Amino acid sequence: MDKGIKTAVITGAGRRLGLFVVGQLIDSGWRVHAITRQSTDGLLAIACDRLHVHELGDYTEISLKNAVQTIQEKQVNEPIQLLLHNASIFEEDAHVAEHGMSRYNAMMFVHMAMPAVLTQGLIALLSNETAPGNVISITDIYAENPNANYSLYCSTKAGLQNLTYSFAKKYAPYVRANAIQPGPIKFLPEHDNAHQKHVLNETLLPYEGGFLPIYQTIEFILGNHYLTGDSIKVDGGRALVRG
Repeated sequence: MDKGIKTAVITGAGRRLGLFVVGQLIDSGWRVHAITRQSTDGLLAIACDRLHVHELGDYTEISLKNAVQTIQEKQVNEPIQLLLHNASIFEEDAHVAEHGMSRYNAMMFVHMAMPAVLTQGLIALLSNETAPGNVISITDIYAENPNANYSLYCSTKAGLQNLTYSFAKKYAPYVRANAIQPGPIKFLPEHDNAHQKHVLNETLLPYEGGFLPIYQTIEFILGNHYLTGDSIKVDGGRALVRG
């Protein structure tokens, strides 16, 4: 393994924001460990010797610990500069109720247990006295101002944000930990025109932000050595309107 190359570990790396960040980092010369349930055409399209895809099948504690072990072996004690907790399950309460509490348990695992397991497992590679590694969590503006129709999702994203603050306290000064709170950066296919119009009418900048502003915020956090225990809204001002 090449020495001196920066390394990132990204969850939910197979599509949408996670895939975009993987591609940007690969283009910038990073080594990336992409954690995903299964590989995707998007990951195959950017395959190279600096991209290591870890297919977990189902997210379980055992599969995560196996991924941690594999990453440790591939890194050969080389540091990790970025651990991005991006994996997410976004579902309305009504949908969760239809499928039972197993869906809520899945949210708690993906948004809270998985970041805890991965951070704890990789903390030795993230810790650095002169150049602290970074834990960045993608939470949501709903973590602070919940949406009543997504209360279960919001509660677990709030848990992730609080967990991130705990990481900042626990691992300082050798690791920095911050959160990013996105707003309407990219609508899902199931969001019809009426839904999109309603959301954008409650946003000061009434258009989709896209994935680039989130990546730019990741770059800002990485480049600011005096930032930890914070959360940054990237939401086009939506939180102000909804507040």
